[in-house]
Formats: sequence, structure tokens, C-alpha cells
Amino acid sequence: MTTILYYVSSHGYGHAVRSSLVIKELVKTKGVRVVIRTAAPGWLFGSTRDSSIIIEEADVDSGLAQTDSMTVDIEASLKSFKARIDSFDSGVALETEPIRRWKPSVIVSDISPLGVEAGAAASIPTVVIANFLWDWILIDYAKTTPQFAPIAMRLRETYSKTTSILKTKLSGGFETYKNIEQIPLIARKIEKTRDEARFDLGLSDGLKESDFLALVSLGGLGLDRFYRNLDKRVSNCILMIPGGERNTVGRIMRFDRRKTDYSDLLCACDAVIGKMGYGLCSELIANKRPLLYTLRKDFIEFKVLKEEIAKYVGVVEVAEGEFFNGSLDVYIDALKKAVHPSLSIPVNGAVVAAGKILSMTK
Repeated sequence: MTTILYYVSSHGYGHAVRSSLVIKELVKTKGVRVVIRTAAPGWLFGSTRDSSIIIEEADVDSGLAQTDSMTVDIEASLKSFKARIDSFDSGVALETEPIRRWKPSVIVSDISPLGVEAGAAASIPTVVIANFLWDWILIDYAKTTPQFAPIAMRLRETYSKTTSILKTKLSGGFETYKNIEQIPLIARKIEKTRDEARFDLGLSDGLKESDFLALVSLGGLGLDRFYRNLDKRVSNCILMIPGGERNTVGRIMRFDRRKTDYSDLLCACDAVIGKMGYGLCSELIANKRPLLYTLRKDFIEFKVLKEEIAKYVGVVEVAEGEFFNGSLDVYIDALKKAVHPSLSIPVNGAVVAAGKILSMTK
């Protein structure tokens, strides 16, 4: 049995979803077992009935502290990262137990510095899969909060120890690294038709031909302020919202995210109202759905995502005040007319990444 130890950040849902796609490809190979160490919800990794995938709950990287999906708490983030750096050596020492127990051939990290450091300490080949690394994020915050600078440098030192950094598209901040390999976008290309997805969700009978469905996708940390008076702010589409028990009230349909395949929701919708993140942007590119979004000023990754996604799908930008408090009807009308650019890119990064990881087990 070949074992791969996979460290996954619990910052948001994107790292877990991206990792789940790579893991799915890895275990297609007979005799391969993946042990995931993460504090992310287990359901993000799909079915746990596969005996070749084992999830161990462990806080290996929580990333930034946020008050909601779009707001970073700088002071709390500094405190959190400083605490992790101060306890880094003891954290690495604790990881010797699972490494000894599982005897992995390769350690993969998305984007946990702890996994990289533990792998290097055990002289095990390590792979990082990323579109950004924490040093890039923190060095940007250091412009206004200088205490982040030494933390960023320490993390950069750690990431430099990895055997290979597999850098996906929609990326930034890798200029200082030499151990880079470019891979395609990691995304799910949904094979169903829109009608098939709507049928599977039980929506076929209740929809008219003219109904326009917009999926609300605002990240795993929540964004309560967006939902205030939402039923009064939108009158020209049906909103699909993951979270809570399934029910329909007026134009708002809610779906239990634990019982509903997110890819069905994405496939069934005509457009997305969302927060830009790697996971959402990559899936919109793969499945050609337009996006309505608002600006985000406190996360440098946003600048890259905003520039890149507009090359592949139709987008509509909304000022922050309107996004959270105003009528969205005029913007949804623009979304209905959005035209996708003709440019496309490969989205088979999970297959490519899995192949590179497996080649290191031999």
C-alpha cells in the first residue's frame, strides 16, 4: 500500500475542494491510500465511504482570521500567525507521530506550512499545490502592519524546502521560488446538462422557461450582511442559496449544503452572485457561468482573480454599497446579457497534479 499524507488548510472551503479533486484522482490508482490531515469539514471531500481516503482532524493551517467571508481581521490574523510561528517547532514535532504511523511515500500540502516543514524534517518528498502561498499574502499586509514581515519571511523559508511547488493558473506571488512547476487549472468540468441538474435537484416541475436562476456563492465563513432584505432587493430572478434546511420562500430557494452536490447547483444555475476565490473562479471558467461580484480591498489575491477571470467568463461588478444594501435588479439584468470571451484554458490540473505526485512515490 502506497500512502500519501495530505495536509489541507481549513481557511475557507477552496483549499479543501481543490484538494478533494486531486485526491479523487490519486485514489484511482490501485494500492494508493490518502490520509488527509485538516480541520476543514469532512463533507467537503465528498463521500467518506471510500476506504482509500482517511480523514484525520488536525489544525494544520487555519490561515487568516476573518469576521466574515470578505473581511480580514488584521489584528487577530497577526496574533494567530505569530502564535503558529512561535509554536512551529513543537507543531512539527507532533507531526512525527502520524508520519511514523502512516509511513507516507510523499507529503502534499495545500497550503499548510506545517506539512512542508514536517516532510522536510522527516526527509520525505513534499509537494505544495497552490495558486498563492501565505508569505505573499502576509508581505502585502506588512505594508501597513510591519509585524507581518518576519512571519512572511519565515514562511517563505519553509515553502522553499518543498521538493516541488505545483502552481496552478489564477496565481500570484511565486517570483522568489525556484522549485516551481506550472500545472493547469484545477476545476470540476460538470458533465450534466442544465436540465439534468435541475431535474436531479427536483426543480423541473416548478420552473418556467423564462426563469433565470442565480446561485449565491459567498464562501464558507458566511456573509450575513448580504442577505438583509434580499427578498426586496431582487425581483427579476430566482436565487439559489446553499445553507440551512431546504425550503423555498418567494424567489429564494435554500439547499442543505451537506445533502446537495454543489456541482448540481452550479450546473443548474444561469449565473452566480459570489465572492471571488480560487474555487469559485476556477469552476466558473470550467463551466462558463457569468459572475456578479463586488470589490474586495483587503486580500491581494482578489486583484489577480479579478483580472484573470474576465479573460474567460462574463462578469458584472457592483459597488460595495449596492451589493450589500441596494437593489440588484439592474446588475442582474446585465448578468443576463453577459457574453463570455472566446478564450478557454485546460482545467485538468487535478489529473496532472496527481500524476506528478504519484511519480514521486516510485
